[in-house]
Amino acid sequence: MTTPSYTPAPAASSKKTLAILSLVFGIVSIVFCLFLPIIWILLAIAGVILGFMSRKREPQARPLSLAGIILSFVGIAANIVSMIIGAMLAVSMMQS
Repeated sequence: MTTPSYTPAPAASSKKTLAILSLVFGIVSIVFCLFLPIIWILLAIAGVILGFMSRKREPQARPLSLAGIILSFVGIAANIVSMIIGAMLAVSMMQS
């Protein structure tokens, strides 16, 4: 007598790679906005792009992608403010 072989059901694929990358890029761009803001603003822009790509390709990760988009936009704003403050400090140092 043979025993029936059962194959397990495939695991549900919950890809959230783009959303997680968007979230991480947004957080990192905010944390490091005071140090080399030109580099980190590019990372924040990449976070926005990945967040919008994730909203279309990974519907199960919508909350993560929304958080990534918001944090990336905050990172862009923080980097712009950091660049403005840096420019103002450079001008004031040159004048004195």
